[in-house]
Amino acid sequence: MDPFDPAIHYGPNDAGVSAISIALVVLGLLVGSWAFGALYGIISNYFQGKGKKDN
Repeated sequence: MDPFDPAIHYGPNDAGVSAISIALVVLGLLVGSWAFGALYGIISNYFQGKGKKDN
């Protein structure tokens, strides 16, 4: 019997990673970065508007 070499026979499914989980992680990163940018814009607009009213 030939010895099993995990360096040659290793694949993404060996770690429990599937295409759907990769897609969900990428989608989560995109949505998370969009949400962070949107929140930053809302907070920035709030403080800019507040600064103009003070003048």
